Amino acid sequence: MYYMQVHTNTRTQWSSNGLLRLLRATLPPSGGRRVLAESELDSPPKRLSSEQLSALAQKWRRRSEEGDEGAESVAMALEQLAQRRIREKSTGMKAVGRRLSELMQLS
Repeated sequence: MYYMQVHTNTRTQWSSNGLLRLLRATLPPSGGRRVLAESELDSPPKRLSSEQLSALAQKWRRRSEEGDEGAESVAMALEQLAQRRIREKSTGMKAVGRRLSELMQLS
């Protein structure tokens, strides 16, 4: 490694603090009204699809219209994440198509 060369890890690391803790604290529990153990709160949640993120963002927008002051920023963050996942998905599909074309010598 050269002098003053810095390597940074851009991969997202899971943290139970921040937006997800805020979401869990403000939304009512779903279904059976079961209280989550502390270990369950610290584990990463299941990955939501872009459609699920958009639907969740709409719910947060409604909360914002009802006067919840922090709901607008949460909705914006969820919408941006949904849009990024849609772009990543289409980019990945294009890359697969290009690679298949190369392998089949179509291009």
